[in-house]
Amino acid sequence: MSGGYIKPQRQGDHQIVVFTFIGQIDAKKVDKWNRALLELKKLFGDSLTGITIKGDPTPPSILKLARKKK
Repeated sequence: MSGGYIKPQRQGDHQIVVFTFIGQIDAKKVDKWNRALLELKKLFGDSLTGITIKGDPTPPSILKLARKKK
């Protein structure tokens, strides 16, 4: 397992970060994860080009949260 750390990078470089979960994840942790992703998107702005989890569409409740915080 890798440490999951990113490194500083120059214009045009890219890094891919992969998280692998096993076992049950309760609703409280799911909610914390989704909120943390919204914060990462705000923190990295245009440098974070995408987050894909099984290609599932973003749930409407999360879209509403993202719109409220902009």
